Amino acid sequence: MRHIDCHEERIHTCGKVQSFGYLFVFDRHEQCIAASENMEQRWLCTVSSVIGKSIDELLYFLLPKYNTLFQHFREEIADPIFYRFVEKVNLDGSDYYVSIYRYAEKLYLEIEQSNGFDLKQTKLYYYAKHLEREDNDVWKSLTQLIKEIIQFDRVMVYRFKEDKSGQVIAESISHNLDSLLGYRYPEFDIPEQARALYKAFLARHTADTESIVSPLIQSTGEDIDLTRCSVRALSPIHLQYLRNAQVRASASFSIVVDGELWGLVACQNVLPKHVDLAQRHACTFLTQYAVNYYLAVCRKQESQYIELTSQLEAELKEKLWLTNDLLATFNTFAHRLMHKLAADGMWIGNHEEQLSFGHVPAERHIATLHTVLDEQQENVFATHEFNYTGGLQTSEQLFPGIIKANLIPDSSWILLFFRKEYRIEEVWAGKPEKIIQYDPVSNQKFPSPRTSFEAWKQINQGTSIKWEQREIQFIERIVLLVQQVLAKKAGEIQRLNEELVNANNTLDTYSYTLTHDLKNPLSAIRLSAQMIQMKPDLSEAFLKRCSTNILDAVQLMSEMMEKMHEEFAAKSSVALKPYLIDPTAHIQSIVETAKQEHGVHNLHFELGEVYPVFAERTLLFQLFLNLIGNAIKYSGKEQHPYVKVYSKINDTHISYFIEDNGIGMDLKNNNDIFEIFLRMPNSTGYEGSGVGLSIVKRIVNRLNATIAVESELGKGTLFRVDFVRPR
Repeated sequence: MRHIDCHEERIHTCGKVQSFGYLFVFDRHEQCIAASENMEQRWLCTVSSVIGKSIDELLYFLLPKYNTLFQHFREEIADPIFYRFVEKVNLDGSDYYVSIYRYAEKLYLEIEQSNGFDLKQTKLYYYAKHLEREDNDVWKSLTQLIKEIIQFDRVMVYRFKEDKSGQVIAESISHNLDSLLGYRYPEFDIPEQARALYKAFLARHTADTESIVSPLIQSTGEDIDLTRCSVRALSPIHLQYLRNAQVRASASFSIVVDGELWGLVACQNVLPKHVDLAQRHACTFLTQYAVNYYLAVCRKQESQYIELTSQLEAELKEKLWLTNDLLATFNTFAHRLMHKLAADGMWIGNHEEQLSFGHVPAERHIATLHTVLDEQQENVFATHEFNYTGGLQTSEQLFPGIIKANLIPDSSWILLFFRKEYRIEEVWAGKPEKIIQYDPVSNQKFPSPRTSFEAWKQINQGTSIKWEQREIQFIERIVLLVQQVLAKKAGEIQRLNEELVNANNTLDTYSYTLTHDLKNPLSAIRLSAQMIQMKPDLSEAFLKRCSTNILDAVQLMSEMMEKMHEEFAAKSSVALKPYLIDPTAHIQSIVETAKQEHGVHNLHFELGEVYPVFAERTLLFQLFLNLIGNAIKYSGKEQHPYVKVYSKINDTHISYFIEDNGIGMDLKNNNDIFEIFLRMPNSTGYEGSGVGLSIVKRIVNRLNATIAVESELGKGTLFRVDFVRPR
């Protein structure tokens, strides 16, 4: 017994046409090899009499009044734009469309009835503008326009899901029909070969499911491909499907997004109705226009998503650079990461320490997760249907949505995101089950179209909302970012260790040189001192000579030490690697840390315009750490402490300003506030050693910047740092 599936039906080679049209097929030599049988009644001749005729002869026979109209059809169908030649003609008082096109090494001539539909260019413009209205859903707008053009009872947009089933996401219907919005349809309602056909040819329709179809009579035994034929008859199974749904006329227009069949505009009418070529062209054009607008909106949203995630990734990277503590870093960013992923909970940890945020499973279930998911080899694994084998208590929440990320290779550091169970009632247009019938004559089983489209409901449970691909890719980038930062920091530590070894070697040389070369001048000083002690009655000339020797020795020692210091500094200095840095994250991090350190919880902090500067990352951080930290510290005892950081830009410099309303400084006495260990008289009672501003001065010099200060006792201080703009 042979079993025939829906996808085995060769709908594109059915060999039949509908009653409103006529079809003629020509071989590569343009000789007629097939014609639809219904042409015999229309032109009162047999099919056999036209078989073998050339297309020019046949056009002259069928349409003698329009002989000159078709003289240049070959040039037109060779054009990549106008691959189908279309003209409107009148036969015995009725209008028809004549179409000529090439496909699969054959030439096709179609003649079909016209409804007299005429779409003005101005109206098409307003149709397009209606699709672009931001207050409307583009697919809902499309159903309204197509319903207006073809006057069908129901027009709906049907979107394919990943499992090839579909769902109605927009519709426009006549007042006497029940809505199907949200209804699901099973994959086998539109089998594989039908989807392939819909992707190749964008418009199809049947004028009457009860009308008699006409066979294609041909001179050869080959199957003629009717993929692009507008008058092709529907398959018997599809026709019966429509009859069972109480539909007499049907049309559909393919929604192709990025080369894939995304969905259909499905149109149904309870009475017979022909949709002519002009109407189908208008509907196909508007459908494609809607696709383009939908893609533009999607790509705009995607661009915004990428911009926001890139900003989050950059801030996370900055934080990782400033600390070696993974837990502390992800603690800071946990809720932003959860929001970006629409996750209900997050867990991060290893065998020794863990942190969780939001709603997460119980610890015993997380342990089960580790056991099960350790078998997955990917760095990032995602599922929306995880099954907790350990058994759940009735009061426990279910978290079937999981993303697991191995943060560091060959370590136990794991990052987990969770989504709760999402229960939803799905409504299907009839129970989604195949009906198989048996034909005893052919001894074959074949699929029978569904007979009921009554709403059938089921509860979808045990799964979460599915993770989007862009969300998984976002976590993959986070994992890569963590690994790159940690690897780079490990390399930086190794480099610093090597520099430390070199510095120690230089220091050893420095110490050895000093101890060796200072022996002679020190001996001269000691000898002179001993002689002065041993001989109390020395002549003035002798004392002068001894003092000269001592001074010469001291001068020599000073010169030697200065020279050695220069050599040591040259050998131990590290070349800076400046980058263009946005210090926003640095500044915000410093402010939060300083507020906690100095207990200034009522600080009013204002961050103005922030321009990126060209500097070395660590030095820039130290610079702001000292200046902003001092501003917060010395304004912390005010009733309303205030600190403001902002920047300005001109052709040559970017200037940063750190302003506070703290204790201020008295600059009238020409005090060098950048001198090491110098503390101002009014700083008593504030923690400090007088080193910070000297460090600031050295950093400013190394960054080839300048610093200036304005201050007044009891009113506050303003520091200005000018960075050179790179050319």
